[in-house]
Amino acid sequence: MKNIELNFQRLQQSHYSFDKIFQSAEYDWPGDWEGRALLAFACHYEMHGRKIECMEKLVNVLPSHTNSRLYFGKEYDGEIVDEQQLSGHSWYLRGLLKYAMLTNSEFAMQAAKSTVENLYLPIADKYKDYPLTREKQGGVSGNITAIKNGWKLSSDVGCAFMCVDGLAHYYKHTKDARVKEFLDKVLAFFETIDYVAIGFQTHTTLSCARGILTLYHATGEKKYLELAQSIFAQYVQYGMTLTYENFNWFGCEDTWTEPCAIVDSFILATELYKITKKSEYRMWARRIWFNGMQFCQRKNGGAGPNTCVTAKQPILQISLYEAPFCCTMRYAEGLLEYTKNKELFAWDKEAEIETDVYGRKFVDDKLLVMQDDKIVPLFSGHTLEEGSQISLKVIF
Repeated sequence: MKNIELNFQRLQQSHYSFDKIFQSAEYDWPGDWEGRALLAFACHYEMHGRKIECMEKLVNVLPSHTNSRLYFGKEYDGEIVDEQQLSGHSWYLRGLLKYAMLTNSEFAMQAAKSTVENLYLPIADKYKDYPLTREKQGGVSGNITAIKNGWKLSSDVGCAFMCVDGLAHYYKHTKDARVKEFLDKVLAFFETIDYVAIGFQTHTTLSCARGILTLYHATGEKKYLELAQSIFAQYVQYGMTLTYENFNWFGCEDTWTEPCAIVDSFILATELYKITKKSEYRMWARRIWFNGMQFCQRKNGGAGPNTCVTAKQPILQISLYEAPFCCTMRYAEGLLEYTKNKELFAWDKEAEIETDVYGRKFVDDKLLVMQDDKIVPLFSGHTLEEGSQISLKVIF
């Protein structure tokens, strides 16, 4: 499949080479780049059995690039919690766990265990003091905005809850009761939050929901499934653009979309369909794949943000050609989800045009748009060169 091959080739290029994969000590997302990269490499290995050369080298030299506890950045001092560090290490855990699953690496599991026990478990009681209101000042890559209540806060509002994903996978692998206790405490607080009104970042909210769904798979407890369904429903109503992408923050329709969140929404919809067999989730999964995920991949194999299409703003354009520091790597897990479930995404080219309640027109879940006075199905963005000037109008 072209999407997979392009992304595989992109992840072997300069941004992800062994001499550049490790970020400097000043990088304010400790573990994020390295973790996303390791997870992306492992996803491709699982998809088609081919290894990105950097994958094993990255793991082998971790002791030289991490602190004494085998995680990135400063060791927790008992006072200030860095939510960007918590967020980044969710990807680090995911990468280590998938690598360990595929290669039987004892060291990867050791590094994951040390990260959980020394970065996460000690801060369980800190979440009750997490500040819920702040100004959103960040760009495509979030930044630290303030220190308050013992928390170093990010413009990616709510990213402290990203770690539910990594920790849920850790619990699924280990059944460590301490981790489930941590997660239940964090989620009890999360359920009190009006994350739509506050304006949480949609990516972190959806990643948290994926972690909640992983907890459901690990425990069979319906409360987790119901919570994941509730979050997805809120996202569809308040966080999704009319091209099945996302608003970067809830309530911010004039920002940009983010393929990281689109991948999250795609995985959620697909897995919810597999669990519930409800046709609405199958429809969401297909429309996110055909429209949101297809258009955000670029010709170089990477992925990047687009404009947010709404009823007031029907024009779809590229916002940033590529976000190599996050979206290109996250795209790999979306491709893995597609590969595992590709029978759900067969396209009937003989299907007739249908119209939804918004007036959008579809051919078998593929959105029709206006390009150069012609009506065409929304095509894959991996046909577009860097610098391409393209403007598509969604038909209502």
